[in-house]
Amino acid sequence: MYKTVNSIQQFDFQINRVLTYGEKACDEDQVISALANVKNIDEWYEAWLSLANDAINSNEHMHAAYYYRMAEFFLKHDDSRKEDVFRKCLNEFNLGFAQNDISFERFAIPYEKGYMKCFRMEADNSKETILVCGGYDSFIEEFVLQVNDFVKRGFSIILFEGPGQGECIDQGIYFTDAFHKAASKVIDFFDLKTCAFVGISWGGYFALESAANEARINKVVAYDVLDNGLEVMTNVYPSPIKQIIRTLIKGKHEKAINFLCSRIGKKSVIADWMLAQGMYITGSSTPYEMYQKLGKHNLNGQYQNIRQDVLLLAGEKDHYVPRVQFERCRSSIHNAHTLTTRLFTESEGGHQHCQIGNHTIATTYIMSWIDSNIRTDSRQ
Repeated sequence: MYKTVNSIQQFDFQINRVLTYGEKACDEDQVISALANVKNIDEWYEAWLSLANDAINSNEHMHAAYYYRMAEFFLKHDDSRKEDVFRKCLNEFNLGFAQNDISFERFAIPYEKGYMKCFRMEADNSKETILVCGGYDSFIEEFVLQVNDFVKRGFSIILFEGPGQGECIDQGIYFTDAFHKAASKVIDFFDLKTCAFVGISWGGYFALESAANEARINKVVAYDVLDNGLEVMTNVYPSPIKQIIRTLIKGKHEKAINFLCSRIGKKSVIADWMLAQGMYITGSSTPYEMYQKLGKHNLNGQYQNIRQDVLLLAGEKDHYVPRVQFERCRSSIHNAHTLTTRLFTESEGGHQHCQIGNHTIATTYIMSWIDSNIRTDSRQ
């Protein structure tokens, strides 16, 4: 279950991103003890770095990987520490996968001026191939533990990094609202006739947008629902600030937006990081430019093109994605082959974004849903 460890909400959520995987990813008692009282990003970095070093000394490479991931998480892309910790993180993941007998094939799928990194995990007597991608701040190694459960259940997994994610950013391949172009390249590369698509976090938008434009996707899971990027990126602000920023964006008041975001960044290190990360993954030079690009991540005009079996998930107290997006998608997708929706509650421990704290409640539901649609889908 989700645990309140730190009084700073963003810190607390990221801590729970590690805790949710249990002893495979961390020593819970050590993490809670080390992170309970950190108050700023430097303390955050030092605490996780110390945990990573201890984990390596204890030959716990998967633990070290997740600890390094958290150490680098809030560092800006131009921080001299970030690249070194990121490389250590990937190395520890690779050692951890070997230590835990988790195997997969690696691919570099040609895309635009570079490639998309991809892992394929084949199940014996595979029932279905599932594309999986992350969202706003992810790289694929951190999802391997989670999707390995799908492989054990008989699903083959193609886990990939699209524009704006992982190694794509280093190649200048930035976040895009037209994510279906990347998904179609993956489908082409593996010569798939049909597949399911599970999008995690902002990937919920990517999956739904891809489904609206790629007929070879026959099942789509928004884990969780996201249909309006601008709403999400302004939802993190207190209500008065949120409304002011949305009004200024709507009015295209570029100078006012950039000035206000600069002031906000100086008062909040978390907001400063969020803005810097958003500009980095979208290839933007100003907050205004970033908001203009993220504003295109919107399903308006595309709901009617989603004709697959659709599963929409949400947490009732998601602090990133407004609940109205779940309700809007549920009422706007009219042409789906089937439409299933699931709002997870606090009483069952699934109330947070992507059901962090009890993520298996979502993944178990997804696997059962895909299973049931394989059995009943006459198009297979």
